[in-house]
Amino acid sequence: MRFLAIVVAGLGVLAPSVTWADGESAETFRARGEQLAKDGRYSEAIDAFKQAERMEPRARHSCLIALAYTRRELWPQAEIFLEQCESRATPADPLPEWVPVAKQQLAERLAAVNVARVELRVEPPGTDVKLAVSSFAPDELFSPRAIHLPPGRHVVIATAKGYNDAQKTVEVSDKSPQTVTITMLPIDDKKVVDPGGGGGGGGGVVTPAPTKSKIPLAVMATGGGIVLAGAALHLFYYRPAREDLATTKNLMAYNGPLTDRWRTRRAVTIGVYSLGAATVLTGLILGVTVFKKQESGPQVSVTPTDGGGMVSVGWSLGAPSARGGR
Repeated sequence: MRFLAIVVAGLGVLAPSVTWADGESAETFRARGEQLAKDGRYSEAIDAFKQAERMEPRARHSCLIALAYTRRELWPQAEIFLEQCESRATPADPLPEWVPVAKQQLAERLAAVNVARVELRVEPPGTDVKLAVSSFAPDELFSPRAIHLPPGRHVVIATAKGYNDAQKTVEVSDKSPQTVTITMLPIDDKKVVDPGGGGGGGGGVVTPAPTKSKIPLAVMATGGGIVLAGAALHLFYYRPAREDLATTKNLMAYNGPLTDRWRTRRAVTIGVYSLGAATVLTGLILGVTVFKKQESGPQVSVTPTDGGGMVSVGWSLGAPSARGGR
């Protein structure tokens, strides 16, 4: 019951409505998130708090996100945002008065629930790395640290400027603590280190720079083949009809079957040329839009929940980041 009192104190400002509209302030989104949290709609509350944070970065927003995640019993996100809340606090942006008690109760819950402490480290030390977990929301990135993960399979993804993206699959089966080290390799190094996906130990799966999709090239090659077919038609199908029409001295044949044949073959040849050109253009457009970024493989996370489980499948175009459901 004491935790419920904290929630009421932390989320006690009422919002006039729960509709979203353009032109609203960060304060409006914060108040809306507090009302949503009071109504037990924590996922929507988190989205509102994050919108307030994007508009006006404040320690208070991180605190409220942490509190909402705690109510959802999503411990990794709760502890990450609570630490972020504390580290960002300033005299001008102080911590809410309920934060120390919330921190204490989060620690008590982490000690009681079925989660394992996982220390996430990165080699070489000092690398400016951002980590993500496949079951997190895409915008929830953090620096190497210890987090608590529930039983299941979790993919930790590491990105850093100048390095290949790396990932490590963490298997959590009980509350035993683990230490996971992910080795980052420079962008020009294609080596793959320690593809094993178990718990502790070093290494980690280092993903070489992903290759671009070959689909645009395949489409352009198909278009080029159609253009060549059009050229063959032009030479062996259309041109004889045109020459017959140009050389005939039979006026009736000129105005009748020869002209009809020429028009038909011209239309067919132009159609094939047009189809080939359109296919090549489609491949070019795909190459600079849909397939402009590089592809990376999917990552899967399985997290048990009451009465079932949650499966998160993530992938990315370009540098991998967390992709999956909350």
